[in-house]
Amino acid sequence: MLEYLIGSRGLSPAGAAGGDGPRLRIMSAEEFRQAEGYFRQKQMLHSLGSIRYSKGEAFAQGIQGVLRIPPKGETAAAHLALGFYLEPDRLTLIESAGSLKALPGQLKERLGEHTAPDRVLLLFLEMTAEDDVLYLQHIEEQMDRLEQAVLDDAPVQVFEALMQCRKRLSELNAHYEQMSALGELMAAAAEDGGRLVRTAAPWQSYVSRMGRLQRYVGLLREYAAQLRDIYQTKQDARQNRTMSILTVVTTLFLPLTLLTGWYGMNFAYMPELRWRYGYAAVAVLAVAVVTAEIIYFKKKKML
Repeated sequence: MLEYLIGSRGLSPAGAAGGDGPRLRIMSAEEFRQAEGYFRQKQMLHSLGSIRYSKGEAFAQGIQGVLRIPPKGETAAAHLALGFYLEPDRLTLIESAGSLKALPGQLKERLGEHTAPDRVLLLFLEMTAEDDVLYLQHIEEQMDRLEQAVLDDAPVQVFEALMQCRKRLSELNAHYEQMSALGELMAAAAEDGGRLVRTAAPWQSYVSRMGRLQRYVGLLREYAAQLRDIYQTKQDARQNRTMSILTVVTTLFLPLTLLTGWYGMNFAYMPELRWRYGYAAVAVLAVAVVTAEIIYFKKKKML
């Protein structure tokens, strides 16, 4: 377990600093299982077993919650999943994958004079979203390339790529909505006496930021839906052209099929059966019929 004092000079190891004050604890799920002094500990352990979304709940002792932050990249990286306790004099982060080892060093560089545990939590949440605009712009650029590929009929897996974009955007949309709800919970805690959260303004600003990101995601989701419609329209048009060609070819050969049926019958007194030029006449007739049909279809702009 790592424990730090939150002071005016940032974070300092609790063992070396001495004294009292608000603290930041970072522990594993197994260390949390052995720890004492946490309210609703069984419920938290149950939540840590399968974190599917971010949420927070306010109780008399403090605010308890879990965070599930999606990865920002093309690789299939795992989600950042952890639990947290926000109490008047302590912030506890509980994780299982060792992904928070570098967090104290990152917080030291940015903490400044913020000495309240809720501001440390807010700073951590802001750090997880600091590159989200760039990531969303990257998704938008990827969809721009997909749109050009659709318009150019380029041989790329457009549908599969679009589905991946839509999946990532849906996940981010749900994430921003959940984080907005968490920010509103924190802002409400500030208005309820300020015991856990000193001021509501930073959290309200965080909620506004999550709202802007969610709206950006909403625009990208609409863009992805439009791309899917354009792709489907192009596919339908291509299929219609294919069916049109097949229909014309079938129509061209219908008279020839009729001739084949007639002249395939073995009757003794069939016309042209014993005529010297009968075969050539039927061939010329077939060519003439096909030529007439082609001229007709071209005039009707069916070819």
